[in-house]
Amino acid sequence: MLTLTDEIQEALSTERFAPYLSQCGNNFDAACELYIWNMAVSGAFFPWLNMVEIVLRNRIHFALSAVHGSRWVWQHGFINTLPKPKQGFNPRDELAAVGKKYGKTQQTGKVIADLNFAFWQQMLKKNQLHTLWNKHLSAAFPNLDLAKTTDANRQTLYDHIEQIRKLRNRIAHHEPIHERDLSGDLDSILYVLGAAHSQDFIGWLKRSLPFHFAETSYIEILLQNKP
Repeated sequence: MLTLTDEIQEALSTERFAPYLSQCGNNFDAACELYIWNMAVSGAFFPWLNMVEIVLRNRIHFALSAVHGSRWVWQHGFINTLPKPKQGFNPRDELAAVGKKYGKTQQTGKVIADLNFAFWQQMLKKNQLHTLWNKHLSAAFPNLDLAKTTDANRQTLYDHIEQIRKLRNRIAHHEPIHERDLSGDLDSILYVLGAAHSQDFIGWLKRSLPFHFAETSYIEILLQNKP
């Protein structure tokens, strides 16, 4: 009959549990506590990741519509601005595949929901500066630093979104995040949300369940109580 220790390691897999044991000096109980904390804080990030992705894609949709019309998905003038690398993420092929799926009805909203996070991040690369962001960055993200150039603000947004993307991918694949700068990750999320919306909006999120618990942010409670 398996001991509880053996059963836990069998359930999680020795390979998956190993980084937690290593982090805790092979103290099994401490490693279990860290694993549970990692699950809890990953779950606490989900509402924030959900909100930042929705806000990001809606603000980019706003800018794309201003340049290419509300059915920008099927506009070759836009499609041809997208890179088509031989390796790595291919935004042109991604858009073509999702656009084809809804081509008969041309429901832009359905396409927006289906495009992955990497596509929206690609829209903030420098190759879109001239056609999209020079005229529309400040309208899409009205709370950016006015002392910075459009390109500098675009790059700052991109960098924060890259931070968010890495966190999002690790959480989505149930990977450890306990060694990340999670306070910095939360700051990146708040930066992107704050670039697009008012502090009243941010305050509303922080006061709303499941963002809020016991007069403070639930995620902040977890970050303050890491094992």
